[in-house]
Formats: sequence, structure tokens, C-alpha cells
Amino acid sequence: MEQNTEKKLTKYDRKILARQAAAKREQRNRIISMIAVAAVVVCIVAVVVLVPIMRRRKALREYMKINDISVSQLEFSYYKYGILNSYAQFLPYLGLDTSVPFDQQIYDSQTGMTWNDFFEQQAAISVRETKAMINDITKRGLTFDVTEDYDIYMAAMRESAAEASMSLNKYLSSSLGVSATEKSLEPIIKEDLTALAYYSYLSGEELAATDEDAQKEYDENKNDYDSVDYRVLEFAADVTAESTEDEIAAAMEAAAKRAQEMLDKLKAGEDFETLCASYAPEDKREDYADSETDKSLVTGATTTSSFSSYTEWLFEEERTEGESTLFTDEDRNTCYVLLFEKRYLADTVMDNIKQTLTYNAVTDYISTLTGDYIITDPHGNLGFMNLSY
Repeated sequence: MEQNTEKKLTKYDRKILARQAAAKREQRNRIISMIAVAAVVVCIVAVVVLVPIMRRRKALREYMKINDISVSQLEFSYYKYGILNSYAQFLPYLGLDTSVPFDQQIYDSQTGMTWNDFFEQQAAISVRETKAMINDITKRGLTFDVTEDYDIYMAAMRESAAEASMSLNKYLSSSLGVSATEKSLEPIIKEDLTALAYYSYLSGEELAATDEDAQKEYDENKNDYDSVDYRVLEFAADVTAESTEDEIAAAMEAAAKRAQEMLDKLKAGEDFETLCASYAPEDKREDYADSETDKSLVTGATTTSSFSSYTEWLFEEERTEGESTLFTDEDRNTCYVLLFEKRYLADTVMDNIKQTLTYNAVTDYISTLTGDYIITDPHGNLGFMNLSY
């Protein structure tokens, strides 16, 4: 029976997965460097996640399938190991306790999915992606020489094994949680490296975004990419959680009056920094008076990094340099005096747009490839396959 393994992820999950994918696929040389580092972090997860080392014959036994392609326990463990290491640096931020087995920690309370289920799901999806890409490479008659990449990978493994005072095969087995040798892993690793090389080929040549593509994207979505510099001083109303509506209104009126007074002086030609030293709260005036800190100045703000209530005002198309205003935020019981300095495109933005467009194009292409590849669990090894989404 064909089973759907895709789970609708939250926005945060997608952000994490995007980081993982970018780290894994961005550039082949960077991947190889990460592989070398990954050997160090395996100790973080191996103790609580990976199953005890199994016999060689069990490691090579069929574990799952992609269409009619048999995937062994060893191959699946290799991909799971890669997923775990790509997540290693994020584990504390995800609320995971590395001293507790991941199959005892819930990832999704609605489905009962554990974190181990989640990592296995991602490993299965990664295997499916690789198989689809390898098949596409064959159909297109492409070839990629990954000998050098493989040698670099194994050199890193040998170095890590030596540092752990273990033989290479024992180190590989302890890392993957199943019996492994360099010989049994070689075709698995080379296939993965070939898929990575294909990804680099698609990103660097066939589906790479052009300068024209980036310019078009920027022209259509300037607010998503521009940065602004501005000055701001807030006037918080003197209220508490117990203040009545009348008390809040009176406090807001007082704050607005003081803010307006500063704005009038600003429009009359007085300096913003100098005015801040007079109008800032007494306990903060010293900071504003210090020209070294320039506390009132905000630089490089974007619509994605600025969550202030006045962000929309800053990015309105008609904004002009030197324009000032008094902005009132009733929800926060605060008034702001704002001075718009400039709007501009940061130096790295166009390159970032090209990278993003390329990433999206390649991701969409691979997603199309994998559409006909179905993950099945003929031996009941994949717990996530039995969950209801």
C-alpha cells in the first residue's frame, strides 16, 4: 500500500529545514567541509538516538523501499546520521534534551510523532530525493566524477577514527548504529555525493538565476529588500497595568504633548541627537548624550527585521530624506518622534536574491522529480508511516 509520508510543517519547521537544505546542498566543497566537522558532533546524538550496532547481515537487509528500489538498514542509517548532524547545532533551540532518547520526546502532540519519528521521516525523504535525482541523471546521460569528494570524505572519517582511537570500520559502525565497513558504505556515499554534484550543477548552470531575474524580483518587491536608516525617540505614557482608561488617556496626552514639542524644535532646525539628550527619560539621557553610542540612530532596518508599529511609515514610497513625524501607538501607550534619514539597497542584496531564486528553482525541480517516488514500509520499520496527519 502506498503511504503518504509528508507532514504539514509549521513556519518554524520550514525555516529549520530550509537551513538544513541550504547547508547540505549549497556548494559541494562546503558540503565536504561539513562532513568532516560532522564526525565531531556525532557524539552529541549517537548515545541517545542510534540503535545498538547490529550484525552485518542485518545492516544490509532491506529496511524500506522507494517504488521498487530496496533500501538497506545501512543506507537508511547513513541518511539518518546526516540528518541528525545537520540538526545538531539546533537541538537546544528546539527544546530537545540530548540525555533522553528522541523516541521518548514528542515532536507533534496531535499525531504522537516523536522526534525520532521526525528524523526518520526526513531521512526517508532524503533517500527518496537522492534516488529520484540519480534516476534523472541517468535519463539525461549526465556523469559526475565524485572520486575526489569521496576521498576527502573518507580522509575525514579516518582522521576522526584515529582521534577516537578506533579502527575506521568500528568508528563507522558506532557512528551509524549498524555494522558498517568502508566497502559497504562506498556505493551509498558515492551515490549521495553524485546527487550533491547534480544539485551543484543545477544551481551553478542550468537553473541559476540571472542578474535580470534578480532585478525583476527586486523591482516587483522593493519593500522586501530595501533597508532604511532613521532616528527615533520614544515617549512612553506613564501608566501601569492598574491604570484606568481616563488615566491612560491623560498620560498619553501628556506624552504626545512632550513628543510634539520635540518634533516642533526638530522641524525648526535643531539637532535630533541634541534634543534626545533633553527629552529622553532621565535615566537614559546620559546614553543619548554620548555621541559615541548614537543611541537614537537605527541603521539597516528592513521590513523583515523591524517589528515596530511604525515600520510601514518608514517604507512608504513617498518617504523623503530628512522627513520627520510623530507616530502614536495606542496599543503600546507610546508616542515616537521619527526622523527618516535614507532608504537604500544593501550591497549584498542582489546576490542574495539570485541565490534565493536559484534555490527555489532547484527545489521546485527536485520536488517535481520526487513526485512519482513513493516511500513504502514493507517490514514495519518506520513508525511515522503509521501516524495519522
